[in-house]
Amino acid sequence: MELDAADLDAQEARLDELLALLGLVLDEPADRRVEALAAGQPLYPQFHRIGHKRQLVLRALEDDRRSVLAHYPAVLGAVVADRDANSPRWLVAVLAGAVGRRRAEADLLAAGASADALRWARL
Repeated sequence: MELDAADLDAQEARLDELLALLGLVLDEPADRRVEALAAGQPLYPQFHRIGHKRQLVLRALEDDRRSVLAHYPAVLGAVVADRDANSPRWLVAVLAGAVGRRRAEADLLAAGASADALRWARL
C-alpha cells in the first residue's frame, strides 16, 4: 500500500475517536525498527501506530456486541477511513458479528466504504 498523509490522518483521527469513546489509550514503546524504516518512508511511523490502534480497538470490541452497537457509527467511520486493502477485515468482522453481514454490507455501501471493505463484508 502506498502511504498517503491525508488518508493516514483521516484514518488515525477516526481510530482516535473510537479509542476515546472506549476509554482506551495506546501505550506505544519506542521501536528502533520503526525508526529505521522511517528513514526510507517518513509516513511509516504513523502507519505502524495506526495498526496498533486498530488492534487495540479490535481487542476491545471483538467479543462485546453491546459496545459495537453503542459505537456503531464510529466503528463504521473507522472502516470507511481505512484505505488499506486488507486491514478493514477485522473491524468489518466486528460490525458483521454485531448486526449481520447483510446490514454491515449495506451500511458500508451507504457510507461510501472502499471496494476492499465491501469485499470483506461479503466473505
